[in-house]
Amino acid sequence: MRILAIETATSLGSVALLQDGDPVAVISEFVPQRHLEWLAPALRQLLGTTGWTVAQVDAVAVSMGPGSFTSLRIGIATAITWARAKGIPAAGVPTLDAVALGTHAAGLVCAMLDVRRGEVAGALYTRDGSIHRILDDIVGPVAHVVERLPAGPLTFSGDALARYAVSDGGLGGAPRMGPAGPRRTG
Repeated sequence: MRILAIETATSLGSVALLQDGDPVAVISEFVPQRHLEWLAPALRQLLGTTGWTVAQVDAVAVSMGPGSFTSLRIGIATAITWARAKGIPAAGVPTLDAVALGTHAAGLVCAMLDVRRGEVAGALYTRDGSIHRILDDIVGPVAHVVERLPAGPLTFSGDALARYAVSDGGLGGAPRMGPAGPRRTG
């Protein structure tokens, strides 16, 4: 099955084509508040890179948030329009689930996104090849979210890391992480 995946929940916009679950091509770009002008050209470039046509896409997957309300609407509207026009299925994917799934670490994974205004959204998962959510979304200041996490080794992943772990020490200084990506703690 050929799937078009659209991610517009955060400032990092991403589109991808997958064949039977494996990535064929991906375009990701830092596009804060520019998702509308970026998305259609990115889709055109993505199809051109692979040589796929619109008719060869069998389904569309799109991030559902949490994230920027406006950018989520842009991605979801694009996905729904594509799916309806082609008569193919569309599926929403919780953004925190996608972040956790993309984190290559065993054990506990905390996916955390910056939702602006000094708050983050986080959820806790176990990862043993697949992911299993063990704590529902928590939204609030970093300290509020971290208070609800269990003690012990965790892997943090998501766009909130660069802003909060480094700039305000909101994670208590214990986790080692930053803009380079997820890191193990503990």
